[in-house]
Amino acid sequence: MVLKVFTKQSRVWFAVSLGLMILAIALVVWGAPYIINRQIQKNIQIDNSSQMFEKWRKLPVPLDFKIYVFNVTNSEEINNGEKPKLAEIGPYVYKEYREKTILGYGANDTVKYMLKKTFYFAANESGSLSEDDDVVVVNLSYMAALLAVNDLMPSFVGMVNQALEEFFSNLTDPFLRVKVKDLFFDGIYLNCEGESSGLGLVCGKIKADMPPTMRPSEDGKGFYFSMFSHLNRTESGPYEMIRGTENVYDLGHIVSYKGKNVMSQWGDKYCGMLNGSDSSIFPPINPNHVPKRLYTFEPDICRSLYVSLVGKRNIFDLSSYYYEISESALAAKSAVPANKCFCRKNWSGSHDGCLLMGVINLEPCQGAPAVASLPHFYLASEELLQYFHPGSDIKPDKEKHNSYVYLDPVTGVVLKGVKRMQFNIELRQLPGAPQVANVPTGLFPLLWMEEGAELPPSILADLQSSHAFLGHIRIVPWVILVTAMIIAAISTIALVRSGGLPMWPKNNSVSFILRPNVSAQGNKVQ
Repeated sequence: MVLKVFTKQSRVWFAVSLGLMILAIALVVWGAPYIINRQIQKNIQIDNSSQMFEKWRKLPVPLDFKIYVFNVTNSEEINNGEKPKLAEIGPYVYKEYREKTILGYGANDTVKYMLKKTFYFAANESGSLSEDDDVVVVNLSYMAALLAVNDLMPSFVGMVNQALEEFFSNLTDPFLRVKVKDLFFDGIYLNCEGESSGLGLVCGKIKADMPPTMRPSEDGKGFYFSMFSHLNRTESGPYEMIRGTENVYDLGHIVSYKGKNVMSQWGDKYCGMLNGSDSSIFPPINPNHVPKRLYTFEPDICRSLYVSLVGKRNIFDLSSYYYEISESALAAKSAVPANKCFCRKNWSGSHDGCLLMGVINLEPCQGAPAVASLPHFYLASEELLQYFHPGSDIKPDKEKHNSYVYLDPVTGVVLKGVKRMQFNIELRQLPGAPQVANVPTGLFPLLWMEEGAELPPSILADLQSSHAFLGHIRIVPWVILVTAMIIAAISTIALVRSGGLPMWPKNNSVSFILRPNVSAQGNKVQ
């Protein structure tokens, strides 16, 4: 009787273990990944109910916005044809706050919004530097005006230059003596009242085009030029972005900007494509399809840029994917033929519209012949470096001038990232303008900026806790599976020993050979 009860219990435990194994296998293969991915999507998608929504709408911590200026230390020598000698001053540190205004939601899982940036000078992080510092820098707006006229009507350079002498105060050479705060945000006053007939043409052209670096003065008698005032407290957009509620791997992708899904400035769909996010949000990474490139759309240069996958890296005790900018991102058409559509207009007396390696022509985007590059011409043609005096602070360094991002593959959160860009203008020798009649021709840097951040300790702690919790959830199905296998093994052994699950027949060939007479005798009785 006891044996029968024991056998019955063993069979029950065996059945239970089989059920647990089936359940555990289902959880490992399908159930747990689905539940985890669904929960992650629910928390990071752009929806009022998600944990990410408010952090995306209003950045909880400011970005660090750092500016480095190239101060000209030998302006007189440059005016006489010698190589420029530049000293880098910086960083001037600003705190950049970002806030989005939701305009509405689209039918194709999109959200439309405006983006406002606000900058505050961080004196404590700028050290001995002050916004009242005086610097000598290349006069970007003056050179832009001269180059534009020279490219269209070279014979008008002299007349326009006379107008520019009234437009700019103290225009003795191609350099500005200016306070940092005026160059960055407050603005340098440019006069539109004078006797020169060309002055009306210059101011009329600016008023018609209104480059982003220019804004009208309050009295309407001139303009203010500054590098970043158009970014400060002024909403940009509208952007239209995929929310990720239908497909989380499309989260953050910009589908239109100012109502356009292609940047028409380049006259080509390939160069004008809107790829990637606005750099504030990225989708999680599918481990089976890790993207080789990570794109962001940059309105200030009217195109998308990308960083390339380097590999997995550990940072803040978390596993991440590390991306950094590579030569191909700013490659010349000789290296990447498809980049030919970025060749729009001449930028130099010695080069056609297709720029050298590592530089971007901003004229189609900004309406002025400015040129962007990485800081200190990092990853650019060495030809650019030969223009400067050996004592200049122009020294490309990957550690200082690279752009990169560490991305959490589970949530798409940027653990740490830095974006760097330099603005340049060609200093060209033009006999028709006395201020530049003897200067050496070359690409002259004005300043470079760094925009970056890393997760603050409070948010990082939450993310680490979430990763630990997800790790525990992933372990549960395996614990169930191992437990089920142990129970199955024990119950199987118990069943075999009790005879409930016989492993071989009792009347086998051995017993038959050993007891032949029993069988024969039985036959005889019959």
